Amino acid sequence: MNPEFKKTFFNSANESNPEGELALSVLVSNIIEIATAHANSLGIGNPAMNHLGAGWVLSRITVEMESYPPCNTEYNITTWIEGWNRHFSTRDFCIEDKHGKIYGYARSVWMVLNTKTHENFGTSHLNLPDGMVSAKECPIASQGKHVEIMPYNTPDDKVPARALKANSKETEYTFKYNDIDFYRHVNTVRYITILLNQYSLAEFDKNLVRRLEISFLHEGSFGDTVTVLRHNHTPLSSSILLKSHNTGLPVIFSCISLSPREL
Repeated sequence: MNPEFKKTFFNSANESNPEGELALSVLVSNIIEIATAHANSLGIGNPAMNHLGAGWVLSRITVEMESYPPCNTEYNITTWIEGWNRHFSTRDFCIEDKHGKIYGYARSVWMVLNTKTHENFGTSHLNLPDGMVSAKECPIASQGKHVEIMPYNTPDDKVPARALKANSKETEYTFKYNDIDFYRHVNTVRYITILLNQYSLAEFDKNLVRRLEISFLHEGSFGDTVTVLRHNHTPLSSSILLKSHNTGLPVIFSCISLSPREL
C-alpha cells in the first residue's frame, strides 16, 4: 500500500477565476476531495465512522502557490499523511501539472468531529494501516498562531498586547442555506469566498494569492452574522478575523499574502 495518493483534475472555465487560472476556492475544495478519497481508501474515512456519528473536519489549512493551473488544463494533486496522534491528523499536498512542474503545496490539520456534540471525537477508534505516515517533507512553513483583531474604532490603549487593530473598513456577512454543509456548519469554500471578496477585481488582476492560512476557531451556523475585521500589514499582506454576532467568538482567523503577477 502506497502512503501517497494522487488524483488528476481538469480545470474547466467554470472552475477558473477571472484571470484564467484555477480558482483558489476550487483548489481547496479538490484538496478536501482527495483527502477524503485517500482516507476512504485506507478504511479510516467518514463511511467507517457513520455508525459512531463522527466524521473528519478541517481544523487548519495553509496553501502556498507559485502559480496556478491555467484554464482548460489538467493538474495533479498528491496527498500524504505527515503525522497522526489521538487528537489530530496532519496531511500535506503537492499540486503540479501533468509534466511534473510544481504549482505549490498545502498543509492541513484534521480532527474527527462528534456530529451530535460538535466536540473532538478523537482518532483512537480508527486503525491507520502500518506505514501510512509518510516521511516525505512538505517544503512550506507551518501555519502561524492566530491573534485577536480589534474593531477599527477601538482606542489604542484598549488594544491588548499582541492583538491587532482593524485598519480597513469592516464588513458583515450573514450565513445562509447554501453556506451550510452536511455537519450543519459553514463550509470551508464559503469562508474562502468571503475572504477573497474583501479584495477588488483590480487587486487580483495585478496580484495572485501566494499564501493562504485559515484557522477554524469556532463553528459558524445558519443565520449567524459575522463581522469581518481586517488588518493590512502591507498592501500585499493582511490578517482577517470573522467574529460571530451570536456568540461574540472568533469563527476563523486567516492570513493572506499576495504576490505581483508576472507581466
